[in-house]
Amino acid sequence: MSHYDIKEAQPSMLGYCSNSPLRCENARSAKILNRVDACCPECGLFLLPAQDVSQQLRADEQFLRYAVLAVALVLFVAVYIYYSNFV
Repeated sequence: MSHYDIKEAQPSMLGYCSNSPLRCENARSAKILNRVDACCPECGLFLLPAQDVSQQLRADEQFLRYAVLAVALVLFVAVYIYYSNFV
């Protein structure tokens, strides 16, 4: 068994670079990397797992919708109170 065969037998990690997009080209491009050592080849920092984030995105989207609705409601109430003082 050669060195190449041993390296191929190790599990690889699929992920994104955890560095700042200002410091690493792979983080800037949001490129999915497949590495055995779980490190970015550009900067050497660890990879963040590339998993199905659709569930998290749905939760974030729902939170943002409720936040925008709450802000709109507060603005509506503030304008109503402001103008009700003039009548």
